[in-house]
Amino acid sequence: MLNNLLDKIYAHNIQIVLTKNKRIKIIYKKDKKIEKLKQEIKENRRNIAKRLAENQKAIDKGFHLYEHGDLYEYRYGYLSYLYIERNGDKLVLVYRLNYHKGSSKPYRTVIIGEYCSFEEGFNEAVGFLNWLEDVRK
Repeated sequence: MLNNLLDKIYAHNIQIVLTKNKRIKIIYKKDKKIEKLKQEIKENRRNIAKRLAENQKAIDKGFHLYEHGDLYEYRYGYLSYLYIERNGDKLVLVYRLNYHKGSSKPYRTVIIGEYCSFEEGFNEAVGFLNWLEDVRK
């Protein structure tokens, strides 16, 4: 799974930068221990570049990023949150949760998108945020 690879990259203090032409650049200190990891990065470079682009897209919209892009969180009101959660590397679940003050369990859960691609799920989430912005005007 891509997240395991990203965890290894982080643990070895390797920096991956997405260039303007959607390629990845690897920044690391010379070390023979990471040769196998470098090969793994090369084999998964397209998936890594895609994940980095998705992460940046979500950050630009105001989402908080957790676990290298396994979970995205957007707080749109007092105790009201919108989540995009990955289910494996290809599918996401988009939902929102509302909490009562002092409660750790949500009183309302609304599924916005289920088992869809990141692009579809992100568009659904942004659509909800745009709708919410229009309602608040």
